[in-house]
Amino acid sequence: MTAPSSSEFRELVRSFFEQIPFNRQIGLEMRDLDLEAPALSAQFELRPELIGNPWQNILHGGVMATALDTVGGLTAMVAAYQRLGNISLPEKVERLSKLGTVDMRVDYLKPGRGETFVCRGSVLRVGNKLVVTRMELHNDSDELIATGTATFLY
Repeated sequence: MTAPSSSEFRELVRSFFEQIPFNRQIGLEMRDLDLEAPALSAQFELRPELIGNPWQNILHGGVMATALDTVGGLTAMVAAYQRLGNISLPEKVERLSKLGTVDMRVDYLKPGRGETFVCRGSVLRVGNKLVVTRMELHNDSDELIATGTATFLY
């Protein structure tokens, strides 16, 4: 089994992203994937079921954390895939299928006001078993409303 080309790998990541049921539940959709950095972004729209404070019409903090965790995790997956280098594709898939969040910190900087939210993830460090990512959540006015730092085991 040969390693996928960069365009095939990009589609694999997108397919994996779309298969996560909770992403569909909150409407989180992948936008961009930079394989070189690696970095990833996703967006979602405000919907009534995502509101945490109905009096202020602001996004639920759990939805913010979910977006940060998901984008961080997929960014970590891309970085881990690249770090695994020349091992066989089945071995890579086996390792990456076990990727999980070990620790995550979320800082809520502003209330989640807006209609559209964009979450971006980037890699801080890739090791032999851990990847550390940094994530930011912006609203449609490009205000930074939450940040996250997470560690993923693979």
